Amino acid sequence: MSARRPILACATVALGALALNAALAVWVPGVRIDLTQESLYTISPGMRPLLLSLDEPVRIDLYWTRRAGEGAPQIRAHAQRVTEFLREVESLSGGMAELRIIDPAPFSDAEDEARAAGIAALSVDGVGGTLMLGATVSGPTDRRETIAYISPDRESFLEYDIATAIATVGRARKGRIGILSGMPLSAPAPQDPAGPPGAPREMATITELKRLFDVVEIGPSAPELPDRLDALMIVQPRALGEPTLRAIDSWIVGGKPTVILADPYAETDSSPDAKAMGASRSGTTYDFPLLQAYGIDIPRDMVVGDQAFATRVQFATPNGGSRTIDYLAWLSLDRTALNPDDPLVGGISAVNLMSAGAIVPVQGSPLAITPILSSSDRSELVQTLKIGFFGDPEQLLRDMRPDGQRRTLAARIAGPARSPFTGREGPISLVLIADADLLADMTWLSTQRQGDSLTARAVSDNGPLIVNAAELASGDSALANLRGRGQYRRPFAEVEAMRKSAEAKYVAREKDLEREIRIAEMRVAQLAREPGSESAAMVLTAGQQEELAQANRKLLDMRRELRQVQFRLREEIDALGLRVLVANVILWPSAVAAAALVWYLLRGRTAR
Repeated sequence: MSARRPILACATVALGALALNAALAVWVPGVRIDLTQESLYTISPGMRPLLLSLDEPVRIDLYWTRRAGEGAPQIRAHAQRVTEFLREVESLSGGMAELRIIDPAPFSDAEDEARAAGIAALSVDGVGGTLMLGATVSGPTDRRETIAYISPDRESFLEYDIATAIATVGRARKGRIGILSGMPLSAPAPQDPAGPPGAPREMATITELKRLFDVVEIGPSAPELPDRLDALMIVQPRALGEPTLRAIDSWIVGGKPTVILADPYAETDSSPDAKAMGASRSGTTYDFPLLQAYGIDIPRDMVVGDQAFATRVQFATPNGGSRTIDYLAWLSLDRTALNPDDPLVGGISAVNLMSAGAIVPVQGSPLAITPILSSSDRSELVQTLKIGFFGDPEQLLRDMRPDGQRRTLAARIAGPARSPFTGREGPISLVLIADADLLADMTWLSTQRQGDSLTARAVSDNGPLIVNAAELASGDSALANLRGRGQYRRPFAEVEAMRKSAEAKYVAREKDLEREIRIAEMRVAQLAREPGSESAAMVLTAGQQEELAQANRKLLDMRRELRQVQFRLREEIDALGLRVLVANVILWPSAVAAAALVWYLLRGRTAR
């Protein structure tokens, strides 16, 4: 009888937990405990101030076809989370937000209303059945924002999408931002493998800025800035005339908020002069003398390479194949690279940069540089020449010599600065980012096909970071903490570090062997060919025959070692994966079971 007691106790506890969970789901569906590391399911503290700051109440209409969603468990669960979130928004609003949940059943007036509002109807069964999961946010006037489809792929941005829609329709006036760019703010549309190349279209980040702000585009030769600007954003400044520089200088030295993206090698710049003769990668460098005049510098011939944050890329090998390897000049930053005390990165989890520069003070500068984004201490400065004219990821990895320094990739700049034109001195307020490529869709959006259309899914928070910077610069901080909700797919950080270390170790030897093999092949070809003879077979001396035999043996040995190096690299990476699998599936469950058994035995001994 005593042997059954632990089993009955465990069964009773399990049934009790299930019953409690079911009761809470029915009686108090909004109550839950969020134990995720990044509070993925908790509303940000900034949501309530945003709602209370609205000039007029707003109405949120959620369109969800319940019956069509019964056959799609993933969509149904996602719709439940969306519903609970919107109910919490309504309860926090103090009457400033009203929620209506509408089921647009087929052939109903609600379906017609949803289609007229722009809600997407997704095909679910191939015979005419459709599913809708979208929302509209309406203000007291005719202003309305529509989220055509609340995709599970954008679950981490649900709060952001709803909050920006609320802010857009619930406020009488948008912030006014001037954008001056030395590079095109459009790019080719996402490529459909089944169709022709897409025409250039505006970058998604710029489109989002125009949705939230009154954006005024400023030409690079404008003699003055527009009136009534709340903030100024400058992107890859190049070839600016003196009148334009004077106008910008007057704005900055006047202490007005400015966001500057200055890139030593902007790879996504599609300007006509971006492609240098002989370069394997196109790119431009910024030209903005005001920075050095104020006491800041971003070396124009150097970019930051980083072993810890290197991006995995696939590139073509000389033998016609392909290989996946870390590209040190493209950085995939995570939370460890962000300054947690800066409101600009509130809610930001990941930022992707391409060939970013390093922000450094000019000697004797009185300015305070507060990092926002930083490299790891496994970084070094890489010449842009190696990016543009060589661009070999393996060579960069082989030549990498980290110097233990963390480099500033984006920063707040504050302090006194003197105008190089008038001599006037004033306190400046800049957000400086040493990369302009983060604006491009390709750095933070992944294109996927859904039905007959292509959809973009965010893989990092580049767009929200720029929107954050614009909001804070324009004096509106209510949305600053309403960005991405963190990463729902979390990598094995320790395993990734071990993989990078193994790869760096083997790639260096592999490149040495490949070079030695090429030299040996050239020597073998030289010995096997008689100078000046094109038809007759040559007669080698005994010494030449021995040298040829040695060269051939050396060549075979090096090829054998090269294959072993490549095999050991794959073997070591596979072994890492196996160890992780064994730890997760066998060791940890066994440890928990053993601990439970020991606890039970000790408890039984104490009871006796």
